[in-house]
Amino acid sequence: MMFLHVLLLFCASPPSAAEGRLRQFYRLNNKTNVSVAESLCRVNYTDLVTVYDQQDNNKLLQLLKNSSSQQGWIGVYRGNYSLKWSNGDEVSYSRYSPSHSDQTRCAAMNAVGDWESILCTETKHFMCYEQDGAGASSYIYTLIPQNKSWFDAQLYCKENHTDLVSIRNQEENTLVLTKQDQSNTPFWIGLLNDSVDWSDGGRSAYRNWFQNTDQSKTYVYMIFTDGRWIKINDGQFNPLCYKSFIHVSPAEMSWEDAMNYCSAHFSRALCLESENDQTETQRELNRNNISAPVWVGLRQSRLFGFWIWINGLEVGNWTNWKGGMAPEAALSQHCAAMEKVNGQYTLTDKDCRSTFRVVCETQ
Repeated sequence: MMFLHVLLLFCASPPSAAEGRLRQFYRLNNKTNVSVAESLCRVNYTDLVTVYDQQDNNKLLQLLKNSSSQQGWIGVYRGNYSLKWSNGDEVSYSRYSPSHSDQTRCAAMNAVGDWESILCTETKHFMCYEQDGAGASSYIYTLIPQNKSWFDAQLYCKENHTDLVSIRNQEENTLVLTKQDQSNTPFWIGLLNDSVDWSDGGRSAYRNWFQNTDQSKTYVYMIFTDGRWIKINDGQFNPLCYKSFIHVSPAEMSWEDAMNYCSAHFSRALCLESENDQTETQRELNRNNISAPVWVGLRQSRLFGFWIWINGLEVGNWTNWKGGMAPEAALSQHCAAMEKVNGQYTLTDKDCRSTFRVVCETQ
């Protein structure tokens, strides 16, 4: 019956899609309840969509505006309260003591470096960060002396820097504290404590609630008028699905075998053609809890010493190399993998004979 249901759903009219290279959004045309919506997305694509930022939300909003139906299921549901960093980093270090276990609250750093639990709707100064070009472990911190709610501060940092600051150890906590300009007023950092989880396991702290949304409701649908979300327990709405064009092999292999595996079974090994590709890859590796090195389609010329992707593209200057720069011959090990360093995925050189899993493109 499920197969027949899927067939009828797609025969009625083709799904609408939003543009993307490594991830694409789809709006299915039939209205369903949320459990059927989730099943349809998982059978035919990857899952109900996880919304990572304002750009994602705008793409979904456009899909809904171009349809006769103006509402759709996204992959968010009510889970247990837990801590999340705005940029998707794992919470491996914390100085946060929640004062309430049943309210959405955010963290602000005080004058001694402790993290206070405060309602996210309060307005405060906030700390943004961006990488300084010296690798994943080196950041530029900027205190923004504007009073904003946590979510408005998050949007500002994503649009003008990288994100609200995340803190991975005591050393970083001290560095952030020194950037407060001797202010005694607590300022927002990127830590959120709420009960939101995503159907696909994605790590997104982006939220766009309609004002006064009922916190007791379980699932969410989006209204098209301004893209804000409303919680609801049940209903019939269009599924908003996504498909990831990234595959990670289950087996480990050498770089050469990895390239053959991707070309034989999919399209090719992953080539990072833009900063957006790097972001999408990091999200997918995070979602699948992959921290060990994984091969990508990048190799160094043994003759000329430059790095080049297997599709012939040069390495962009935005590329996030471990240590901040590409390794040079003759010290380089010639093949490239992505590796998680201090919560961020970076490119690093590896011996081509080493065995790792590989990231393939499925397009």
